Formats: sequence, C-alpha cells, structure tokens
Amino acid sequence: MEEPKIETGRLLLRKARPEDFDRFWGMVTDPIAKRYTGGPTKLTYAKRMALFQKECAEPFSDRAIEFSVLEKGSGKYLGYCGFRVSEELGGNEFLYGYCRDCWGCGYGYEAAEAVLRHLFAALPYNSYVAGVNAENIASVKIVEKLGFAKSRQITDEDETYDLYEIKRQS
Repeated sequence: MEEPKIETGRLLLRKARPEDFDRFWGMVTDPIAKRYTGGPTKLTYAKRMALFQKECAEPFSDRAIEFSVLEKGSGKYLGYCGFRVSEELGGNEFLYGYCRDCWGCGYGYEAAEAVLRHLFAALPYNSYVAGVNAENIASVKIVEKLGFAKSRQITDEDETYDLYEIKRQS
C-alpha cells in the first residue's frame, strides 16, 4: 500500500519517522496523557524505541495505518491518529493520542476528520469503532462530532468504556 500524506490547514500527517520518537516517548510516559489509554508504557526507553523504529519501518497495510500528526509550520510532533484491526473490539479500531502540550487546540478533531475521510476513501471497510472512557470528555466530543454513535459498553482489564461506531455513508 502506498504511504499517503495528508495535509489540513494546520497539520501534516505522515508515516512515523525515528525523529518523532522523543515527543512520542514523552507522551506515552505521561500519566495524565495516558490516563484513558492504558496508562504509561511499562517498557524501557530502549525497548520502546526499538519497537517504534520497527513500526516506522513497517509499511502501512489494510490492517493498520497510523499517521504521525505534525504541526505544519513548525514540524513539531503532536501525536498520532489512525486505525488497526482489533479482534478485542470486534472491528476496525479508530485511535489517536496527543502530547499534553497540544491539548485544547483542535488538533485532535482536525486530524481525526482528515484521517477518517482518508480511511473511508482508501479502504473497503464499512465501519470503524472507537473505545472511549466516558470521563474523557474531549474524546467523547471528538468522536461524536465526527459522527460516531455510542453502540455499547465494554469492559477491559477492569475499566469500562463506551464503544462508538461510525458507518460509511452511502
């Protein structure tokens, strides 16, 4: 699969590169940024870096696409947005995460809207799901504004999430 780049008014979305790692590491070790997504990584810096570099080298596929989200003007890494096939959720999991210093700027919605549009145009899937903790008000607002509808609750490792789904419009 060709590795697309997406541009919005303020953002550049592209395949992750090794130079994104330091900001990514800051995000995945931040207990506040990772509060609703499984908590900070338990991997060491070296192990997480090796995994990140492996992910950078793997091409996008019809089972997983994860864009690095960068501020267009500065090139600053803001976070990630994409999807992966998820057996646990029983569908194509739409996912994203952002460095805490980028919260509240509208980047999450801007990137998510562009990525979702790309996924529906480029892939044959008819729906995507997103697991969102109801206490994560910002994510609830993003998925609802995108058109996701709450379908059910799921419990994973003693945490309850609302599962949202969006379907391809005919």
